[in-house]
Amino acid sequence: MSQAASIAPQSPQRALDAGALTATTEVAPNLPAGLIKGLRNYWYPVLASEEVRPGKAVGFTALCENLVAWRDRAGAPQVVHDRCPHRSIRLSVGRVFDGHLQCILHGLRFDGEGRCVMVPWEESDERKSHWPCVAAYPARELGGYIWAYLGDTKSFPAPPLEGEVPQELTRPDEFIWFRLPTEVWKSNWLLAIDGSDAFHAVVLHAASQAVTEEKWTGGGVKHSQVPLGQRRMKIIETSHGIRAVSLDAENKPLHHGHFTVDVKGHRFALPCLTSNPIAPAPGAAPYTSRLWQFAIDESRTQIVRYAVWRARTQEERAHATKVFEEVALPRLKKVSSEDAFAAEAQGEVISARREEHLMRPDVDVVNVRRLMRKAFLEPLTENRRIDIPSDALVYPL
Repeated sequence: MSQAASIAPQSPQRALDAGALTATTEVAPNLPAGLIKGLRNYWYPVLASEEVRPGKAVGFTALCENLVAWRDRAGAPQVVHDRCPHRSIRLSVGRVFDGHLQCILHGLRFDGEGRCVMVPWEESDERKSHWPCVAAYPARELGGYIWAYLGDTKSFPAPPLEGEVPQELTRPDEFIWFRLPTEVWKSNWLLAIDGSDAFHAVVLHAASQAVTEEKWTGGGVKHSQVPLGQRRMKIIETSHGIRAVSLDAENKPLHHGHFTVDVKGHRFALPCLTSNPIAPAPGAAPYTSRLWQFAIDESRTQIVRYAVWRARTQEERAHATKVFEEVALPRLKKVSSEDAFAAEAQGEVISARREEHLMRPDVDVVNVRRLMRKAFLEPLTENRRIDIPSDALVYPL
């Protein structure tokens, strides 16, 4: 058999234009220039449901694109590019009439598909095919969030949302989750995701996570009194990747609440989801932190997080509510503040990547970077979208 005959067929490669060629140029190891602006062709929880009120347009920015959301007559969310194609004013300052978004300047109206449905000076619809359109994105509402599929919907049609979100969001009878307020960090989104590695916590969050072994029965937890300067760590490999265990001066483990065995799903899933199962204190029901970190622009990151418990009965839901309010919420707020500080302290992403010296426990960080690089490049160079594995989003516990 000839060498040519033994080569498996591949997807046709795309001819890159100047913009795509610049975007694919690596500016640091595993860092194409365009990835700094975000990762397209995925669903994102761009807004909380309550932020999009009937009859009001809401402007926001995601993946370096200005967007606007509103609700149609049926209450379903709609998302389009935030510029009127007529004279380029922001549509987010417009009005909503009959479920359509009207430009405040000259009155053109648009539906959720981006089609112009009315030009106020046109007496008939005969020229409708020539009316300007605005770029639109698929939008859905689920789990208390407005989701938008931000990408090239012609080349990569939006997959069903239910297959690309955590398992619990489609099973409200089996789980209960509590949304934390959306945050904005002053850092690039890639640095934010870098900070979700599973071994920094025992150092950065030493004071906010480590608790005593005393059984929790209510109220705040009792934090470990082991001096920070006496603590060490042990690196271990788990089903969820590399994990660090905090040790005292006698090499006894401290309770940070991190699981090291019997964890399901993926710790990181595209496009930007980190899942972290936590047993916050002895006697408190374990939960999972679900965290999305995605680009607003090149220097700001949107943080969307909720804590979720498996809870079928009213008793289990009441216990989960108590643990959230008294234990998990204070912990997650403090952890998020510390993570934001660390991400912002790394400065600009290209310099941070060029000047770092990776070490053995960074293997998971490198794997995540390679996955995101692949997910960014392949739609541009191979005409292929990297799908989310079916087992990535199962509940970890």
